[in-house]
Amino acid sequence: MSSHFKKINRNLIIGWFIIVAVLLISYIAEVIKGERTVEYLLAFIPVTVLPAIVVFILYLKKSDWEKLPYFIVIGYFLMYTFVMVTGYSSMVSTYILPMLSLMVLYHQPKLVLMTGVASLILNAVTIVWRFSDGRLTIENSADAEIQIALMVLCFGGSYVAARLYDNITKQNLNYLKKLNEKNEQINRMTMQTISTIANTLDAKDTYTNGHSERVSTYATMIAKELGLSDEEVDNICLVALLHDIGKVGVPDSVLNKPGRLTDEEFELMKQHTVAGSEIMKDIDSIPDVTVGARYHHERYDGRGYPDGLQGDDIPLIARIIAVADAYDAMTSNRVYRQHLTGEQVMAELEKGTGTQFDPAISRIMIRMMKDGTMKNLSPDMKNEAG
Repeated sequence: MSSHFKKINRNLIIGWFIIVAVLLISYIAEVIKGERTVEYLLAFIPVTVLPAIVVFILYLKKSDWEKLPYFIVIGYFLMYTFVMVTGYSSMVSTYILPMLSLMVLYHQPKLVLMTGVASLILNAVTIVWRFSDGRLTIENSADAEIQIALMVLCFGGSYVAARLYDNITKQNLNYLKKLNEKNEQINRMTMQTISTIANTLDAKDTYTNGHSERVSTYATMIAKELGLSDEEVDNICLVALLHDIGKVGVPDSVLNKPGRLTDEEFELMKQHTVAGSEIMKDIDSIPDVTVGARYHHERYDGRGYPDGLQGDDIPLIARIIAVADAYDAMTSNRVYRQHLTGEQVMAELEKGTGTQFDPAISRIMIRMMKDGTMKNLSPDMKNEAG
């Protein structure tokens, strides 16, 4: 809602400044032609410019202030009043029509009503004044009558239009609010469903319980450090949660084997990348979900699997997950070894920089470990640093 008022205020001010600029240019031209005096122009400038400066300062301080349109209209009305008092004519109402159009466009019925009432009062006072000094009589009052009639019709129609537009806008905003709430609910349900799938998958592997969620968290941290957009960061979070989905097809005897895998078993384990990609291929609601599953074991030097991609040919999201995945593996206990210390993890990351890992990403991980921004979630490391 604040952005909504910010847009209204910005456009009202721009419209006001354009109107002021046009009037000033017109009056300067009239002074040059001798139709107006320099004194009139000098009096008109502060009435026009000073309110604009004040309102612009208020806008800079709080651009989404709901009451700012009232100050804009008050400032505009000061200019209108000056024109009315110093040069009344049947055409003077045209000075207020541009601002009135903006108030209708940005659905401000209260401002239209306020300005209309004030304009009618000002015109009525001017008419009485002109009658009192003899400039206006019953015989030559046609212009004044037309002026009042036009203002009633103009402001009345504008008020109805502004009310209608305001109601439509409020309904749309309310609809968008409900739609956003529904989308957030769907996103939460999606996240919960994916987390459940990831947790179920991790429970299948005795030695990596909670692995997918930790990799997702680490990958998200890395993505933020890389300066990726919020949308890209959110997507990486989901893709990383499902990066090992292909392990659902790996036999438990291989997945939970306490000793070193045979060559045949390792080849079978490697197939989880291809299997994961196949499983997720029909899911188009999560961009690059197959990329994360298929390529997170590719190496930067081209010696990874399943396709032997090298360098930047490996999709960025897979390069991020590869580092996050390796970090969690090194900081978690395995049947064949205990978790590594923080210093050992940094040494392994440094060793793999440019060979196993994308140099920029591994160095980000090392830097986060050193400055403490990488919060390790492994239950095996407990409260150990790194």
